[in-house]
Amino acid sequence: MTIMGYQVVLPEISKKCWRISLILVMCFLVLVSVLKLDAQNSTHSRLPYAALQTANCTQPANAIVAENCLPGTDVWKQIDYSPMIEVFASETSVNAGSNIGFYVASQTEKFDLSIYRIGYYGGAGARLIKTIPNIVGGKQPNCNNVEDTGLRTCSNWGLSYSLDIPADWISGVYLAQVVQSTNGLGNETVFTVRQDDSKAAILYQSSVTTFQAYNNYGGKSVYSVSSGTCNTVADAPRAVKVSLNRPYSASIHDPNYFFRAEYPMVRWLEEQGYDVTYSTSMDTHRSGKPGEKNALLAHKVFLSVGHDEYWSQEMRDAVTAARDAGVNIGFFSANTSYWRVRFESDPVTQEPDSVMVTYKTTESGKDDPSGHPTGTWRDPKGANNPENALLGVMYIGDNDKMYFPLRLSSEYTSDRLYRHTGLQNLPADSYIDVGDQIVGWEWDSTADNDFSPQGLQVITNTPVYGFMVRDAGRFTNGDVGEGSATSVRYIAPSGAIVFASGTIQWSWGLGAHGLEVVPPDPYITQMTYNILSDMGVQPTTPAANLILDGSDTPDPVIPTDKIKYVSERKAPVISNVQVTIDGTNATVTWTTDVDSTGQVWYGLEPDHIISPAAIDTDYAQNHSLVVSGLLPGTTYYVKVASVSRESEPSISDESSFTLPTGSFTQQIQNAITPLVKQGSCWVRANQTGAIFLVILGVLITALLVTPLVILRRRARLNAKPV
Repeated sequence: MTIMGYQVVLPEISKKCWRISLILVMCFLVLVSVLKLDAQNSTHSRLPYAALQTANCTQPANAIVAENCLPGTDVWKQIDYSPMIEVFASETSVNAGSNIGFYVASQTEKFDLSIYRIGYYGGAGARLIKTIPNIVGGKQPNCNNVEDTGLRTCSNWGLSYSLDIPADWISGVYLAQVVQSTNGLGNETVFTVRQDDSKAAILYQSSVTTFQAYNNYGGKSVYSVSSGTCNTVADAPRAVKVSLNRPYSASIHDPNYFFRAEYPMVRWLEEQGYDVTYSTSMDTHRSGKPGEKNALLAHKVFLSVGHDEYWSQEMRDAVTAARDAGVNIGFFSANTSYWRVRFESDPVTQEPDSVMVTYKTTESGKDDPSGHPTGTWRDPKGANNPENALLGVMYIGDNDKMYFPLRLSSEYTSDRLYRHTGLQNLPADSYIDVGDQIVGWEWDSTADNDFSPQGLQVITNTPVYGFMVRDAGRFTNGDVGEGSATSVRYIAPSGAIVFASGTIQWSWGLGAHGLEVVPPDPYITQMTYNILSDMGVQPTTPAANLILDGSDTPDPVIPTDKIKYVSERKAPVISNVQVTIDGTNATVTWTTDVDSTGQVWYGLEPDHIISPAAIDTDYAQNHSLVVSGLLPGTTYYVKVASVSRESEPSISDESSFTLPTGSFTQQIQNAITPLVKQGSCWVRANQTGAIFLVILGVLITALLVTPLVILRRRARLNAKPV
């Protein structure tokens, strides 16, 4: 007989006894192996925290564990933000051992620069790496503005400080804070330190292209709502080009910045001791260029986290190639790869790939003159490559003011991603809702468009309401409505696992809501572990309540008070919607038959109610909300929405109201204001012409007035008595 590849000849007389003995020996060896594996997996749950920390730091399993053994600080959260000092870095990421420059505009002669590395660090969230005091500051020249495209580039600023990054700096997301020496006012920017030779199990990508899309420094972003009133070639105020070389206009608390949804994931990954290295979406872009090395291929897992909306063709190519080569992809994000972008050189310095271009032709305006469409990826008149072909899901809508719990339903909990949660034992036709803010603020769902990957499996399905996309991406054609946010998984032909959370805020279940530290949700943390474990990576310092694969720790018992049944679901019934007008304010009232939240949505066109207004997240049956800042003489269309305690939404029928035209003075003001704005926009876009017109106006005025003055003086002289 053959045992473990070796041929063994047994004596004929005792062959039966030998077989029995060998079976017993092999069973014993298997038992010993299982017990050993269990002992390894259970070590962290048996040791007290202090002993565990000592053990981890004495012999750290990887560079991330060793780094997080060093003392952290939370001082980085206490900066006194001010536009009196501004900063941006020369690169979004740099390889350890190279150099990065900082460009600073300050109102004082000196400022201090502090560098922090973001991580867990015992819960502090960062470690102070270095402080450089008393750097010479001062004003910088006005940034270069290109009015027809909306581009604002500060590439003409002078270098304030050049930082040599030692080769032993650990890869990670770093925070550079600048503080004026005399008054303590400060600002910050983030950058990533790479380790290009790393073979770490996980490659984490920070979504810097999306940060810059929303950055309206200089008064322009790729969104009209934050771009003033002057139109660009987009036939709207939004820019079609934004520079990576400019300060970030908002603070550390901005919802479209790193700290909203990425920081909680980074914090958790490092707390658990995962072997992770870091990059940015610009590095993914470079990895997808023809002839360039695809850095994703050196890792088991690639992670896109939070809000990862703006993708170039090169990014899409790099991630697709990685999946097809067997790299597992975790999209703990939503609204991912929605807009297609391209990059071009800075118009002043000719620095390559420093200007992001997105004409958003799907929404309005002319086609991208490059010939490369920069609308939505799903636009049949443009790229015609919907994002669900890669992710399995695609963006369907959002609600900036109302978030939802994640629904875990017995319809899906037999899937292996629910192991160690106890949810495999959910009664039929039941569910539990976990976390109160996990699903938001933008969500994805499956699509019946013939692009979905084969074998796509739904993991979660959560009812939501808010702005809903109704075509390829024309925002103004949307409407408030109900939908479902969906988490999915599929296995590519290469064997790569692709998971998509379908929500930006999945990471809010991992111990932080943005910068606010909160208790981690046990279901979200366990499912996140399960996903990564299936992808072939394990934590080395796991939290005590994580149940690792191979452990004999029993599954937790589902709290019976959390179980809800499909048959008992009841959405609120909305009735008696009324609107009372007071000047430019409108008070909207309505009732619901059960305790519910309340939110008002409005729009300027029927069937296109796209703007969230007032909201009340307290539960009540009588609702009253005030919508302010409305325009006299304007007709508004309104819907109200309510969500029950069981997280079931309802939306009312559409109604409308019209504000009075206002006083004669208000009518004149309303008529003149647009003309003044248009004139101001023309002057900004045509400064040379405006100067010429001013000079011409002065000359014409002089030519007209001078004869009148002369005639008047002669008349006075003639009128004097002789």
